[in-house]
Amino acid sequence: MARPFLAIAVLLALAPAVASPAFAQSSLAERLQSERLGAARTGTYQAGDHITFMLDRDGAHYLLRFAGDPEIFVLYADHTALGGRVLKYDTNQSVLGVAGWGAITLYTANNPNGLPATRIGDSTPPAAPDVSLDALMQAASDEAEHLAYTDHLAISFSTDWNGLAADPGLRALCFDTIENTGRGLERFAASPAGAHVLKGRVNAVLVQTSGRPTLQLRNGQLIVTYDPSQGYAGRASSRAIAHALGTIFGLKAAQN
Repeated sequence: MARPFLAIAVLLALAPAVASPAFAQSSLAERLQSERLGAARTGTYQAGDHITFMLDRDGAHYLLRFAGDPEIFVLYADHTALGGRVLKYDTNQSVLGVAGWGAITLYTANNPNGLPATRIGDSTPPAAPDVSLDALMQAASDEAEHLAYTDHLAISFSTDWNGLAADPGLRALCFDTIENTGRGLERFAASPAGAHVLKGRVNAVLVQTSGRPTLQLRNGQLIVTYDPSQGYAGRASSRAIAHALGTIFGLKAAQN
């Protein structure tokens, strides 16, 4: 069923258990063993002949970056059989399989059955960029110009410039949200049908803070929100933006 907006979030619920001390001790041991199994080792990996990626940790989540791509993807873990795990994008699409003994498999659109990945070195976790207000405004202008040049889309980007003037941390997350939104629009416009519907229905992007990442279309304006309290996990990836646009317009976005 179509919805006026799509909230992009992962909710984790912890249910307390009432049990005897012996049962609690056994459950704790099983949990610790489970945490050790399927743990992905951080570092730089090579998959196939041409794909290099970096895997790091950010609290409870993994961060994924591909060589040559500036985007930072937040991954969410699900347990699988035999002590393994699968790491997923915020679209719930699997990207990394982690066997119980730690072997990693990369899944891509061109390799849906997976490519074995080999750790080739360490990696340095990404740091939040130091973005001035002028640089943020320039990034918004650059995204608009890029979409106009590559996809012939006339879409402007704006946010609360005055509210961001004195908050470097907020500017960094807003910068990330603007960049991911631009990439998401480009992903969606990769199909002729996606480009056509964007030309007729979207003319502006407004980026705002909120208690969760959301995307809403209102009178030609795409309203994209991010949650500053959640860091990287508080903003949607380009894949999630494209997926949400597909939900709004009833079209499937390319997931390359």
